[in-house]
Amino acid sequence: MLKSYFQIIRKVLSEKRVKGSIYYEAHHIVPKSFKKRSSTVLLTPQEHYECHRILAGELGKHPIYGQKMLWAFHRLAYDKQRKLTADQYAEARVMLMPLWKRKFTEEHKQNISKAQKGNTNNSSRVHKGMKSPISEKGKQALSELRRSQQTGKTGLDAKASKGTVICEYEKGIKIEAGSALQLSQLIQLPQSTVSYRLTKFPGVMKKGYKIYYKQ
Repeated sequence: MLKSYFQIIRKVLSEKRVKGSIYYEAHHIVPKSFKKRSSTVLLTPQEHYECHRILAGELGKHPIYGQKMLWAFHRLAYDKQRKLTADQYAEARVMLMPLWKRKFTEEHKQNISKAQKGNTNNSSRVHKGMKSPISEKGKQALSELRRSQQTGKTGLDAKASKGTVICEYEKGIKIEAGSALQLSQLIQLPQSTVSYRLTKFPGVMKKGYKIYYKQ
């Protein structure tokens, strides 16, 4: 229950922790995805993991915040610098299973179909109707990407060390980016999903798309 979550928070607040010789991680008491003002507390890596485990377990099925709680827990559970016990890993896999089973909505499938019909050049990086009409922020990201390809620089400070990252949909639509982070912004998927596909299933078509490094 969330009671255990607030027990951890109250305990931490009572200790009046400060950054120093002990390694702490900052944590928003009210999750950032709630879009509410929230103070942060300093947690040990173990406490941080436990807090997000509780939030994912209690709110993972929430119709609005569920997916966000699961992805936040995913980022902690699969952090390469965070060592999980066998039991913790097994528990995380079970809790995060809904993320692996996620399916495209009918609207998403229709948008991909519209993109294919409205563009004869499948190699084009941007297609109308991919997931949603491109926003001004998306246009700026694409403009920045084009500039980076011409100058050898990127607004996100560095290109992917392994080269261009590509997302290819079942009907041949391809979107290229200079890094996993850039690609996640362009195709509107969490960076953790893009990185996971590149690591575990590079070039494998799953759920209607595949992600891989350009050869």
